Amino acid sequence: MILKKYVIAEHLKPFLLGLCVFAFVLFMGNMAELVKIVMTQKGEAILVLKLFLYLVPFVISYSLPMAVLLSILLAFGKLNSDNEIIAIKASGLNPLHLIAPVILLSLFLSLLCVKLNDSVLPKTTYAARKLIVSLGVRKPSIFLQQRTVIEDFENYVIYIWKVKGNYLYTINITKLKEEGLPTSIYARKGEILPGPDEGIITLKLMHGTIDESRLDELYHSDRTSFDEYYVELKLPPQEASVSKRPKDMTIRELKQKIVEFEKKKIDISPLLTEINRKLSLAFASLSFALIASPLALRVKKSGKSTGFGLSLFLIIIYYLLFTAGQALGEKGILPEVSVWAPNIILGSLGAILLCKTK
Repeated sequence: MILKKYVIAEHLKPFLLGLCVFAFVLFMGNMAELVKIVMTQKGEAILVLKLFLYLVPFVISYSLPMAVLLSILLAFGKLNSDNEIIAIKASGLNPLHLIAPVILLSLFLSLLCVKLNDSVLPKTTYAARKLIVSLGVRKPSIFLQQRTVIEDFENYVIYIWKVKGNYLYTINITKLKEEGLPTSIYARKGEILPGPDEGIITLKLMHGTIDESRLDELYHSDRTSFDEYYVELKLPPQEASVSKRPKDMTIRELKQKIVEFEKKKIDISPLLTEINRKLSLAFASLSFALIASPLALRVKKSGKSTGFGLSLFLIIIYYLLFTAGQALGEKGILPEVSVWAPNIILGSLGAILLCKTK
């Protein structure tokens, strides 16, 4: 029991260090653009503080797993370099006795992150977006964001893969009708143009197709190709309620939205991916603990530089796999599984290494 308390105590300092470092980096990366929006709209300093507070759950959600990873690598690395692991083995104890409390603690943090990602984070991201819109920001970029389901425009559901300035790439638009099935519009590229009147923007779509579904034949549609096609979108009035994006929804709300989209024949892949993204990211702490614990015990050359280097390498690997899985899921390729790829790969590899730990 004393040994387990000692191991947990050794993790506390590097954990807090990692949490502060990663949180600072994430805050700086996100606050700059938000402060710029507030200042250009002549907002008050209190609004900057509000946006800062709204960022806290997001920062914790991402920095907590990274802090867990760093603390394990630094703490076990220190024990290894001080030959304390050898002493523990010589006393007849299996190093797994040291790892068990760390794994259990990371599991607890993962379950805590499930609540954070599903309840707290959606509320704060939605509140931050409503605050920005309330400032009178009417730029199309506020509404036409990449890789999210957009329902701000009446009778349109839009999904854009990439936004770069006024240019859009891989655009999927569903035009809803009061009667009959919706029309699906796809374009490889697009451009945001000024509309004919204030409060209206025009999307110039290039190289795409229009699919008109048939009521008499559910699985057939009439397809028309185009080189250029124009869609006029009316910006929602400033006093209008801000629609929720998938990231602003809880898992329960996302499931309700999936039922609604299925009835309207709208692609539900982004919504399924978002549900699993919330859960997968929450269990990143457990995955990092599983892979980091046996690695830290095996690394002969230990030290802070080694721990930071190895943690940075694993973080990059994890989030590359995570981003790739999210991209595949949003395109409709195994949306229920794809974002779990980094957890499965790192967790399985860590479990194998743990079984070989003696």
